[in-house]
Amino acid sequence: MEIRDRFTTPGARDRLPNYMDSIDFEILSLIQNDARAAHATVGERLGLTAPAVHARIKRLERDGIIRGYLTAIDPIAVNQTLLVFVRVTTNSKRGDEDKFENFVRHQANILECHDISGEDSYLLKIRVESPSSLRQLLYRILTFLGVERTVTSISLCTIKELGGPPLTTPVPESEPSVHSAQR
Repeated sequence: MEIRDRFTTPGARDRLPNYMDSIDFEILSLIQNDARAAHATVGERLGLTAPAVHARIKRLERDGIIRGYLTAIDPIAVNQTLLVFVRVTTNSKRGDEDKFENFVRHQANILECHDISGEDSYLLKIRVESPSSLRQLLYRILTFLGVERTVTSISLCTIKELGGPPLTTPVPESEPSVHSAQR
């Protein structure tokens, strides 16, 4: 699945939802880390019926707010124990970058790729089974035209890893904010 954020995808700013209310945010917050939560359970927490929750979730899926559902798999169980972050520096033309990005999209071991600002061009999150498999993947990355260098950092342990952006419930304009009540 290719993911581009709403600010780098052409025309996406025009498709930002302006109709999401606090209940939509509450639903997203409740299902973000437990997508298997029963609609009835979510509805009980929010004072809605299960069909109402179902309809809202279907709308959020249809509108691309919910992009899919993932299963969190223990990497040790599938022998993918080495987690690394690789900074990639390029000096290439747009065509070369397109080839590199296409390669990244099709590499199952590359979990994330971010086009970043600063002295590096990309930041990759990679999970592999061994140092030798990492070495092979890094070699393939370095063979791309325009890739100047890579810098690899090995994760010793994961302190925190979440499945999505932090969600806060927007305060409707008619309600005073906590900050304005404290003034």
